[in-house]
Amino acid sequence: MSSVSDEKRLYHRIKILSDAFLLSSRAMDYKSFLRSITRHFKIFTGADASVLLLNHDDNLEPVCSAGIPLSKVKDACLPRSTRLKDIMTRPVIDVRYTSFMNTPIIHNRKLIGLSAVFSITPEKFHTFEHDKYEGLLLTMLASYIAESIENANLVNTLKSLELSKSEWESVFDSLDDLISIHDLDFTILRANKAVAKKFNMDIKSIIGKKCYKIFHGTEEPWKKCPHRNSMETKKACAEEIEDPHMCGIFHITSFPYFNTAGKLIGSIQVTKDITVQKKLLGQTVQ
Repeated sequence: MSSVSDEKRLYHRIKILSDAFLLSSRAMDYKSFLRSITRHFKIFTGADASVLLLNHDDNLEPVCSAGIPLSKVKDACLPRSTRLKDIMTRPVIDVRYTSFMNTPIIHNRKLIGLSAVFSITPEKFHTFEHDKYEGLLLTMLASYIAESIENANLVNTLKSLELSKSEWESVFDSLDDLISIHDLDFTILRANKAVAKKFNMDIKSIIGKKCYKIFHGTEEPWKKCPHRNSMETKKACAEEIEDPHMCGIFHITSFPYFNTAGKLIGSIQVTKDITVQKKLLGQTVQ
C-alpha cells in the first residue's frame, strides 16, 4: 500500500510533467523558456542545482542554470560525440556537490541537450536510477522537454524565414510531427509530408482545404480549436484531444503568424501524436 508521502510525490511529479508538456504552448521569450526547463528538472529531481546544456556547433554548452551561477559553469563544454555511457556516468561540470545525475535530452534519436542536476545529499538521485517507474517519469520529462525545445526552434525558424517551397521541404518534410500553416479563414496554406502521410492524401489535395475538414473530418471548427483561440488572443494556444478521425490522442499547438508589418495573417500548427506517452503515463499512475 502506498503512503501519503508517496502519493504526494507522484502528484508532484505528474504536475511537473503536465507543466513541461505544455511549455511550448506558452507565450514566453526564449530565455524565460530555458529558465523554465532548468527549473523543471531541478524541482522534479529535488536537486540543489540544475544546469541545462544545449547543442551548439556540435558541443553541449551550458545555457541556463538554477541554484548555481551560470558564470561558474558557462565555460564547460562537452563534445556531442561523447559516448552516452560516459555522459551518464561522469559529471560533465566540475562543481563541488556530493551527488549528480545527467539526463540526456534526445529528439529523433539525436542528442540535442543534457540536464545535469546536483545535490549535497549522498545518493540523492538513487531512486531515479534504480526505480523503473521513477526512471520512466524522468524519461518522459526529458522527452517532453526535447519536444518543447524543438518546437521553440521550429517556430523561430518559421518566423525568421520567408520559406520557399524547396526550403519548406528540406526543413520540415523530415519531421514526424504534423506541421501546417493556416490562414485566418482556417485554410491550409502549407503542410509537410507527415500531414499527407497521416491522412493518406496527396499534399496537393490538402493545400487549400479547411483544416478542420482534413484534421477532424468535420464541417466546422472545433469549439476549442487552438487555431481559432490563437487568432483571437494572438498568443500560442494548445489543446490535447482524443479524435477518432485521427485515430489517437494528440497535442495540438497553434502559434500566431505575423507578416513583416506585424499584421496577423494566420497560424503555424504543430500536431504531435502522444497516444503512446499518454498510455504509459496512465499505466504508471495506476
